[in-house]
Amino acid sequence: MKRIILLYNEDDGLVRGEAHDAIAARGVLEDVSQVEAACRELGFDACPLPTPNEPRRILEELDAAGPDLVFHLCEAVGGDARFEAAVAWLLEMAKIPYTGSGPLALSIALDKWVSKSILLAHGVPVPAGRLLITGGETLAGLRYPVIVKPSREDASHGLALESVVPDEDSARRRARYVIERYEQPALVEEFIDGREFNVSILGTGENATTLSLGEIDFSNFPEGAPKFVTYQAKWVEASPEYTGSASVAARKINPATRRRIFDLALAAYRAVGVRDYGRIDIRFHPEIGPVVLEVNPNPCIAPDAGLALAARRSGIPYRELIARILEGAFSRTEPVPSAA
Repeated sequence: MKRIILLYNEDDGLVRGEAHDAIAARGVLEDVSQVEAACRELGFDACPLPTPNEPRRILEELDAAGPDLVFHLCEAVGGDARFEAAVAWLLEMAKIPYTGSGPLALSIALDKWVSKSILLAHGVPVPAGRLLITGGETLAGLRYPVIVKPSREDASHGLALESVVPDEDSARRRARYVIERYEQPALVEEFIDGREFNVSILGTGENATTLSLGEIDFSNFPEGAPKFVTYQAKWVEASPEYTGSASVAARKINPATRRRIFDLALAAYRAVGVRDYGRIDIRFHPEIGPVVLEVNPNPCIAPDAGLALAARRSGIPYRELIARILEGAFSRTEPVPSAA
């Protein structure tokens, strides 16, 4: 029987940021339990393994566990999201096959400024933006309102309703908060007030395929608030932002726009080098049409998350979704095995 090690982070929070960021840091635990159950239903020997903070110990514990494959669910190491890619590098060096994107794609996608540059080089439209390292760099040419966010965090860390601001002075104030609290440059982007779509994708390279188009339903979002997925909307279930930003099947949309959204999502997925599974977030700009906001390799894979919901709408039950991800990883090193 093939043995699958579910490698995940067991962090109490981020090494920087706010106390409430711990909610998202612990969110991976739900993914672990659901993926473990699906792997066992598929007939694999599935064993969760929390990631030690020492690289040497990671390799020692993996060696002792004897995996045929690692299901890479680490989102950070020691509360630092940059080290998600470091885990992938260790697996590469140890020649242990694993699910999801490789270390370069993980690093590119995490650094929003780098990923924007790569997408632009591939002809994929993105919001106009500026990177503030000290807070004093120019913001010339941007149209307001803008959104200010940490440049290398995921899971909506650092995003609140206050992140959307109407002018340069307030943009610089919010940028200083990000730089000081999250200890990284702040990304300032033009805020696109339009429909938001999520494109979930399975596969790798030219074999990647899109799933049912998802959309964020902001119809019950707090009145007068800028409509986007804040940290509260993603993680704090009792908040009005959470209840007002449901992930649903895309509403009525003309076929040409749908095709354009899918084409841009696949172009972004391939440009960054995402493999096995991922999610592309897109907004509809009133003048230029669909614009890519973010590329998300190894997104949340819980049954109630956007990727699994899109798979279900596409006729792929959760167990089959996990099976397809495993098949993609196994196929990189050997013929795809049966569960036994």
